[in-house]
Amino acid sequence: MATLPFVRRGALLIVVATNTVAQPNDANWNAVQALSSGAEVRIKAGSRTVRCQTSQVTGDALVGVCGNRQETFDRQQVSSVSVKKVSHRKRNALIGLAGGTGAGLGIGIAARSRRDQLQIVPNSAVIAGFTVAGAVVGTIVGVVIPTGGWREIYKK
Repeated sequence: MATLPFVRRGALLIVVATNTVAQPNDANWNAVQALSSGAEVRIKAGSRTVRCQTSQVTGDALVGVCGNRQETFDRQQVSSVSVKKVSHRKRNALIGLAGGTGAGLGIGIAARSRRDQLQIVPNSAVIAGFTVAGAVVGTIVGVVIPTGGWREIYKK
């Protein structure tokens, strides 16, 4: 008898989950309608995926400029809409620059000659060389790291 409340809760959870799944995609389409003109989107309609910029969105259709032509996608044929995320390439380059500079400086300090060793290259040049090399490598890594991507805002 003690398990009866758990069974009721489980049945209630199933009913709530079923009703939530059965909700229409009006809320999702509202997110599409909220897009500003010129937003870069990726639209999956039927068997094709098209990348374009929004021109106009209504309750029934999405109009986009794809290349040099304008296309209209009926809401019924659109299976998903994704928007382009903002790229953080500059931020990542600055983070890479700072991290690379710090790492290069640390390696340069560790690689310098001891006082009792023969110095072919001055210690300051060793430190500066590793610092600059680390800064360059860190910046390149920061620029190359992929950022942005796509965020799905509508799915049928």
